[in-house]
Amino acid sequence: MKIGYIVRSLFWVIIAFVLVFLAAIRLMSIQIVNGDYYASQTESFREADQSISAARGQISDINGKVIVSNESVFKVILQEAFLTSGKENDTIASTVAILKKCGEKWIDNVPITMEEPFVFTDVSEEALDKFRTNLGLNLDATVENCLRALAENYSIDTEKYDARTVRLIGGVRYEMERKDFSFRNKYILAEDISLETVLRLKEQGFILAGIDISEEPKRIYIRGDIAPHVIGTIDPITEKEYERSKDEDGNTKYTINDLIGKTGIEYGMESVLKGTDGNRTIVRSSSGEVVSDTVTEPVQPGSSLKLTIDSDFQEDLQAILENQINWLHWLNDPKRGNECDGGAVVVLNAKTGAVLGMASYPTYNLIDYANNPLAVLNGENGASMFNAAVDGLFRPGSAFKTINATAGLIEGYINKDTPGICTGKYTYYSDYQPTCTGSHYGYNVVQSLKVSCNIFFYDLARRMGIDTLSSYAERFGYGTDLGLEIPAESGQMTTPSSYEISTNQPWDVGQVLQAGIGQSATQVTPLNLAVQALTLANKGIRYKPYLVDSVWNYDYTELLSKTVPVVAHRIDDKGTDAFETVKEGMIEVSTWCYWPTGDPSKWTFDYLPSKVAIKTGTAEMDSIGKYYTSTVMGYYPAEDPQIAFGIVLSKGEYSRYMIRNIIDSYFYDCYQPDLDEEGNVVSPWKRWTVTDKPTVR
Repeated sequence: MKIGYIVRSLFWVIIAFVLVFLAAIRLMSIQIVNGDYYASQTESFREADQSISAARGQISDINGKVIVSNESVFKVILQEAFLTSGKENDTIASTVAILKKCGEKWIDNVPITMEEPFVFTDVSEEALDKFRTNLGLNLDATVENCLRALAENYSIDTEKYDARTVRLIGGVRYEMERKDFSFRNKYILAEDISLETVLRLKEQGFILAGIDISEEPKRIYIRGDIAPHVIGTIDPITEKEYERSKDEDGNTKYTINDLIGKTGIEYGMESVLKGTDGNRTIVRSSSGEVVSDTVTEPVQPGSSLKLTIDSDFQEDLQAILENQINWLHWLNDPKRGNECDGGAVVVLNAKTGAVLGMASYPTYNLIDYANNPLAVLNGENGASMFNAAVDGLFRPGSAFKTINATAGLIEGYINKDTPGICTGKYTYYSDYQPTCTGSHYGYNVVQSLKVSCNIFFYDLARRMGIDTLSSYAERFGYGTDLGLEIPAESGQMTTPSSYEISTNQPWDVGQVLQAGIGQSATQVTPLNLAVQALTLANKGIRYKPYLVDSVWNYDYTELLSKTVPVVAHRIDDKGTDAFETVKEGMIEVSTWCYWPTGDPSKWTFDYLPSKVAIKTGTAEMDSIGKYYTSTVMGYYPAEDPQIAFGIVLSKGEYSRYMIRNIIDSYFYDCYQPDLDEEGNVVSPWKRWTVTDKPTVR
């Protein structure tokens, strides 16, 4: 029995040994004999992360009419994880060939022509020097030197490829390097390609390893001509901007391929409009087939904005400004603004500070800019991206006299009945005796505002002194950050320091007098003038102007925040009724406004149900008195102000006549210039008769 037990045990030991031996043989087969096969199977799947671009928030007018939105487009991208090492140039050459055959454009910013004979393109010397430096060349490097450097830097076989193909591959590789192409950063080769091109590329996918098609949002403009200076532009992020976007730990929500706001609301509200990119993980087989595509981080589109402007009123405002300037050219009066080269107008809600309209001329079209930014930047077809409404600095001229009057009344230097001393020449100083347009002896402040008497306000400014005058100008917003969501000049009031810096001339007492009538070194924007008018309309309460009415989720189904009007400053009138007195003077100014052509008895503000409060100005633009700026600011209705406005015409005239057009458009929705039989504007205003009187909307 003991022997049987031993035999059985030995049997099972032998069986176990055989099984272990067979397993070892099998393992050896796997590791040695079939090792290459299994290794190839393991390496045949590649995984990479791909960012999902978030759509920027939309932009609409106050009525919810979308002005700027997005559409989904196809983009050709390169991903390093899927590129075959050593075959990058082949892949790029094949892809570019397909794009060219399909009539598509691809991104290539190398300043060398794509066709022979190769020459440098028309770029600035600064851009050309940067290109040479990036290639590691001296600043005197020739086109041939640059092409050779492209081939050497990116290992482009000049025997395999012809010169044109070397240039094309080099252009793509150069841009890839500039965009920090890596496993983490995809490179966008072409944007907005057709479905036909997508299919062509898909068909060749087996030889285009690393090339992929991505469906991403693209900015579109429903009306590119509506408030382009307000809306602003987007452009590729620069290297400096990309570095500045990083936090202390080096993290950023941007990629080097991103577009960011550069001007206008697109810039000012970048943090709101910018969404959060998502992420997907893609696994591909060795043949390029997608094995899995998993969204690991969902995309979050940016928040949308509702602006304070009404796009219909804005369209009228732009037409009013353009027609006025074109009419001045047509009139061709050398003393009446025939060389007017631009202007701007700002209309505010007098009770809140909301911007109802903001127009600048010359203007441009955002669609044109999106298609060919360089042409717009170069001013082709008269385009201008300069926003004169907030960046243009002009002397206010006699429009400033309302601030002078307000300060004098509040500080007790004059009262409503204080008579003036104008005899046509101001003789207080023996060596400086500026003149007036007439003799207005005995005129009080209301009458002096009406006739715009210089000497009344010379004398008042002298008595108050520049410190008091500049202090009140600041309270009205001169020289201060008004708080608008887009970048804006703050303007400046004349002071000894600002005068000496601006003119490089020593200060003298005559500048106090000139400052009192809006001359000297005082410079303001049309927005400053509108805010000045708003402050007068509200009897000393200055509201912060704003362009964004509210912030919404992307599709405008959820309100996220609503702008609340903010009082920026309050001017205490010390019980003097100063603002009421100044208003009387401004109303008197409006009674002197007549149409400059036709029947001189026709009053500009005929048939309006309420009075208009305005103050005009004509400011010198040069030392010889050849060019003047025509300014006007005011509010309507005078007794219960709803709108406040500021207007400037550079080298222009008759800015006051635009007021009636603004009122007609905003309150009655009936702006209509006079046209000839061919549709040309022969007069920028419609002169209403009593039978034409429109209905208030």
